[in-house]
Parts: sequence; structure tokens; C-alpha cells
Amino acid sequence: MDSIKGIVVCPQPRAADVGADILRRGGTAFDAALATAFCQMVQDPFMCGLGGMGTLQFRDARSGRHGMIDFHARAGAKVTPDMWAADSQGRSQISGYALFADHRAELGYTAIMTPGTVAGLARFHEALCTWNWSDLLAPAIRMAREGMVVTPFFRDFLVRAPQPGLPTGMQRVTKTPACAALYLNAEGALHEVGEVIRHEQMAATLERLAAEGAAAFYTGGIAERIAADFERNGAFVTASDLAAYRPVEAAPVIGSYRGYEIASNPPPGSGAVLIAMLNILENFDFAGTHPGSVRHLDLVARAMAAAHEDREQWLADPAFVPVPVEQMTSKARAADWARKIRDGWLPGGRAGAPPSCTTHLSAWDAAGNCVSLTHTLGTGAGVVTEGLGFNWNNAMKLFDMQPGRANSMAPGKARTTGMVPTILSKAGAPWMIVGAPGGSVIISSVLTTIVNAIDFGMSAVEAVSFPRIHCEGGPVFCEARVQGDVVDGLRALGHEVRHSPISYDPGMSRAHAILLRDGRPTGAADPRGGGGVAIAW
Repeated sequence: MDSIKGIVVCPQPRAADVGADILRRGGTAFDAALATAFCQMVQDPFMCGLGGMGTLQFRDARSGRHGMIDFHARAGAKVTPDMWAADSQGRSQISGYALFADHRAELGYTAIMTPGTVAGLARFHEALCTWNWSDLLAPAIRMAREGMVVTPFFRDFLVRAPQPGLPTGMQRVTKTPACAALYLNAEGALHEVGEVIRHEQMAATLERLAAEGAAAFYTGGIAERIAADFERNGAFVTASDLAAYRPVEAAPVIGSYRGYEIASNPPPGSGAVLIAMLNILENFDFAGTHPGSVRHLDLVARAMAAAHEDREQWLADPAFVPVPVEQMTSKARAADWARKIRDGWLPGGRAGAPPSCTTHLSAWDAAGNCVSLTHTLGTGAGVVTEGLGFNWNNAMKLFDMQPGRANSMAPGKARTTGMVPTILSKAGAPWMIVGAPGGSVIISSVLTTIVNAIDFGMSAVEAVSFPRIHCEGGPVFCEARVQGDVVDGLRALGHEVRHSPISYDPGMSRAHAILLRDGRPTGAADPRGGGGVAIAW
């Protein structure tokens, strides 16, 4: 059997196929990741897109470089810190989205922040890719013209009942006529599973980007159309915001867990939160503990909740607010939390639950190059600029609407995110590439995948598939596959438990991992919705 040239794992199988084909034809993991990311925008246009944002981690085997390219969305110049404070109706139970009677932070032009995806991927291409930019965009252009097949996950996102205070999928799709024209059929209804939606306008926009580069999006002809549309419709983002946008390059946040190096993203991403959770769990020995037992899930839930308390207090855009990353990720801080947990500390006081949004890809090649890339629209503002064919982000909903706090809004500021593209190493060599979509439950998904693989020796497929829990500081959310007696045991310890009726609950986030145990690469796509593993031989 031929040796493996590389692996791409992501929620969209046809996008993963494109990445594997590039690896097969001599491209690197970086080339495969960029082409896959653009195809994800075609295949899952409410999860990610040109109007979105994201964060990626890379390891370059040849040069030894290991870094982050963050392309978070930033608040427009017309934002003021207290502009919505009086009208705020609190935060949803789903990842703390800002609630308003008119959905102003969720739908429409006022929900949009300055997008970073095109700039971030262009910088990634410039720094690391070996193939031409236009060649790497070509598969997405072709895919947009041929059309995306409506998947169960895509349709479910638009038809499922929303959480209290949030808009329905139909409200989202019909927020602007240009969006409705793309995603409703001739009878004005949502497309059924298996039907094909062609994206001619998106293809044309991608063709222009392929020919003119990212500058077209931020200062060229595409930017002019965007700025004029935003000005007409009361958006906070201006032409100057687009022209001034730059991705941020930085070192990953580094931690350790039972002898493995954990590298994840810096603030306003949640890499420090993930590392804090692992630090807390490192104080407890899982030897002899059965995976899925009361002890296992109790400790994981408490570690999640404890780190979320610190996240709520400290996490912010470090360009605006000092973020004590060293304190958040210190072993001493974790030991303090472990003592509280041993003394009976329980989560409480805040609700949280996993939303379905965002997407992720993990890529590896035989040379040892690695990419962990998470990108998103939030859940999409329901806004399409006429003729451009892509959705805009609704990133405003994750700011704190009250001024004077760490995550309060300000012009040019990025809001916090649960994204945690992560790479684990053992003895200096890559061991796992992992990430997930899904709001702040991303952190829980990645945490449990790591713990499953390290503490319980699970394979990649077992690690991402195992029954999952999530806790942000309020209830412990459990999938249906968490045994009833275990749920009873958690309740007996004092936890409030929400036991889902769904065995593989797509709301629990969909981890996608590549595991390099003993040097043998294996990939795993989460079975909770979609998912593709594509191998290049």
C-alpha cells in the first residue's frame, strides 16, 4: 500500500476531497487547507464565508516556524460603547448572545463587523502556500457554479426551533431580498435535502478575488460595492474600516498536559481557556477511572465551569484590554481551582448551551506540516450585498452590551470567541491537530477530544465520537448516550443536568481531529453532523 501523503478533515466531505486532491498532486497541507477553506464557504454558506472571520494555527516543518494568523472581525468606526446598553434584554442561554426585541445584534446590517477572512487567508497564502492563489481558488469557483447539494445539517440549521429570544431560520434568510433570492426556492420555501443551490454570484466574486487578490475586497472594486451598500443601509462598518483591516500574527499560547505540549490561539480566542481546563484536570489522576463514569464527567464539568469563570472575567481583545494570559494558564491558578473542586465547589449562576455555527478544518502532510483552521460567520446576519453572492457575519452579538467591561464594544475592537484551533506535540513532534465549530462549546469539544485520547488512549474516531458533555458555569448538558445512572450520579453530587434526547447531538459541536500516534496518521470527523475525512495516497 502506498504511504499516506496527507489528510484533511472537516465537516464538509466535498471540501475535504478538494484538499486531499491537492495533497495527492504534490501540494502541501497549507495549500490543501486554503483550497478547502474556500470550498467550505460554498458548501456551508451560513457557517463560514468571505464576510466572516477566523483564526488558524500552523506548523511549518521545513523552517520550524510555529505561529498563529488571527483574522477576527472588528467593530466598525460608527460603533459607540454604550449605544445599545439601554435596550439590551440580556443574553441568551445559547453561548450568551445579546438579545434585543428587534434582533439588531443578530440580523441585518447593524450586526455586521469588519470581516477578516479574505485578508487572513491571503496572508496565510503569502506566508506559507506553494501553489498560486488563483489555482487554489479554482475548485471553489467550479463548485459554486456546479452548486452545493443541500445537506441535512444545512437544512436543520434553518428549520430547527430557535432558542428563546433568537430569530428563526426563515427570519434569517428573508432579512434581505438578496439573501432570500439565494436561499429560497421558486415557491418561497427553504430547499429540501438533496436539492442543488447554485452560487453564480459567489463564483463571480471568487473569480475576481482570484484575479485581483485580496486587495479587491478591501480597497478595490468589491470594496466599493460593499461600502456603498453598508452606507445605504446603516451599517457601522465604513470604507476606511475595510481599507485599514489587517490580520494579526502572533505566537500560540503554550501549555502542557501530562507531558504533551498544547498550543492554541491567543486572546480574544479561547486557547488560554482550553489550557486552563487541562491544567485543572492535570491535578486529578484518571488511572483506573472508567471513561464516561460519574467521576470522569464530574471532574470535566467542574474544570470547564471553573475556566469559564476566568474567561468571563478576563478574556477580551488584548489590543484594548490587558488579558492576564500567564495567570489564566498558570499551574498555580489551576491548583487553586483543583483545591476548590476537592472542597466541593460546583458550577452555578450562569446558563450556557451549545449553538451550531462556525466551521473547522485540520490538515497534515507527510512532510510534517500542520494546519488547524477555524472560521465562521457567527450564524449569519441574513445580509447579502446585491450581486456579490455571500452572507455577512453577525459578530456584534457576542459583545458585552454594557460599557466598561472587558468585552464591551468599541470601534476597531474584536469580541471574544470560543474558537480554539489547537496542535498537540509530543517530544517536539506533532501528535494531534484538532478544532471544532460551535460557539463556546468548541472549547468543551476540543477539551474532551484531548482528554479521551491522552487519558483513555482512544483512537481519533473514538475520541471525537464519545458521549459528550458541556458546562459553562450553569447546567451540565449531556448527550442522550450519557448513561442514565451516570446522570443520576451527577445530580446526586449537586449538578443541574440537562439530558438531551439526541444521541449524537449536533449542538454539542463537531470536533475534527488528526491523530499521529506512533507516527501513524489517522483522521476523524465528528458524527454529530456532516463530516469528511479525505486521505491522499
